[in-house]
Parts: sequence; structure tokens; C-alpha cells
Amino acid sequence: MTIEMPPRRTPAQSRTAHRFDGHRGDAQWSRALCALDANLRRSGLETRLNSQIGAVDAVLRGVGGAETAKTQRTVLRPHRGRLWWWLRVPPQDAGAPFLTPLAPATEPAAAARRIRGLLAPRRG
Repeated sequence: MTIEMPPRRTPAQSRTAHRFDGHRGDAQWSRALCALDANLRRSGLETRLNSQIGAVDAVLRGVGGAETAKTQRTVLRPHRGRLWWWLRVPPQDAGAPFLTPLAPATEPAAAARRIRGLLAPRRG
């Protein structure tokens, strides 16, 4: 999987606030959130949509046992002049989580497929 990384010292998140509550200026954000939510549900994942921060949590239940679940948070943020889905990656050590680009917001099916692949149990 090839992931395009932003240049060094480029902020991952926009410095300006955005409204996600159906404001006409943010229709693109709302459509992108709903499209990823729908694609994740079609692929068999539970979802939690957080429109206040522009995030979709994908949940895969029953991983390794009936009571366990894996969750992957994906956030919508600007990247080089376009909207992109970013994965919230947990730290390997005690550091803070970071974001890594996943796919353009215009490709929700590709983003959902990659998220499903991350959550799927590993075979072997």
C-alpha cells in the first residue's frame, strides 16, 4: 500500500475551524462523511459518525472472541488543497497518536476497503 506523506513541517490539520452541521459552506464535508459511513456499513462494519470533529469510527466486532472489538478512527482533513481521509494511528510507544493520509475524500469506497483490510483478522 502506497501512502502519500505530506512534506515535513506541513500541518496535518487545518488551522481553521469547520462546521459539520449541514451549513451550506461545508456540504462537501457532510457528503464525504456520509459517503464513507455508508461504504463502511456496506462492507459489514459498524460505524459511529462524529460530525462535530469530522470523524468516522469503524468497528469490527468479534475479533478473536465474541466480546472483543477493533476500532479504527478516520478523520476528514484538508491535505494539499483537497479533502483527504486520515487514519488515526495509535503510537508504538508512550507517544501521542498521529495521523497518516489514507485516501482522497472523493474515493470513499477505496478508503472503506483499506479500513476493512486494517481491521480484518490476520491469517497465518
